Amino acid sequence: MFDILLEILSHSWIRNSLLACGILLLIRKYAGNFIQQVFFAKIYNAALGTYHQTCYTLKKQHLESMKNHKSADPELKKKGGLRILEIGPGPGYNFEFYPPNSELTVVEVNPFFEEQFFKKQVDHRHIKMERFVVGFAEDMKSVPDNSVDIVVSTMVLCSVRSVEGALKEIHRILVPGGKYYYWEHIREFTYFWILFVQHLLSYTIYDMMFGCQLNRKSDEIIKANKAGFSNIDQQLFRTPQKGGLHAICIFHSAHVKGIATK
Repeated sequence: MFDILLEILSHSWIRNSLLACGILLLIRKYAGNFIQQVFFAKIYNAALGTYHQTCYTLKKQHLESMKNHKSADPELKKKGGLRILEIGPGPGYNFEFYPPNSELTVVEVNPFFEEQFFKKQVDHRHIKMERFVVGFAEDMKSVPDNSVDIVVSTMVLCSVRSVEGALKEIHRILVPGGKYYYWEHIREFTYFWILFVQHLLSYTIYDMMFGCQLNRKSDEIIKANKAGFSNIDQQLFRTPQKGGLHAICIFHSAHVKGIATK
């Protein structure tokens, strides 16, 4: 057995491959989160911008009913505003869709976005940038129970440590009758070859670079409703596709959007 191992290691390409894998694992263990955070804040924003423009009309339609919701806060209700919490807003592409006079809190695991968040106030004067919380969706202990009218997440559940845990926290912080608007990419539901690639990427480079699981069944987890929402209205769909380099987006074109009511 030992002789066979020595024979295998005698090939330089195998030794180099093992060394590269070892280095990647060490980077992932000791610097993975930092690399992901810097990458998202400094580089990935451009790609998110392209995605946002491609899906702009669909996202606007999805979030539009928010304007008809009445705040549980008497003062905000008078002004037609809402108390909104967005999980993982990144550069804030959803902010323009929020009703005027709303107060916005965000929970973001990436601290590199905090400075950008408050600078966005200049571009979105119709809402008030209230609070930036560095933390996880599964542990929003600094946000009180029954304190938020609306929770929003887009492209977030793919990277949380526990979808079930995040949903329970969302349910906890929503006021009775409050709504959770979600828009998430999910496990491929039609084409086997895409699903195969999703599995392959989810446990290799996608997880390391983005902390993202392409093959998450977020739609099924939400539908199971272990968090205890009074109503869930959701729809599976595909995002519009473009050619060229954007064709890689086909691996996360399967999406779910919905509104869960407490």
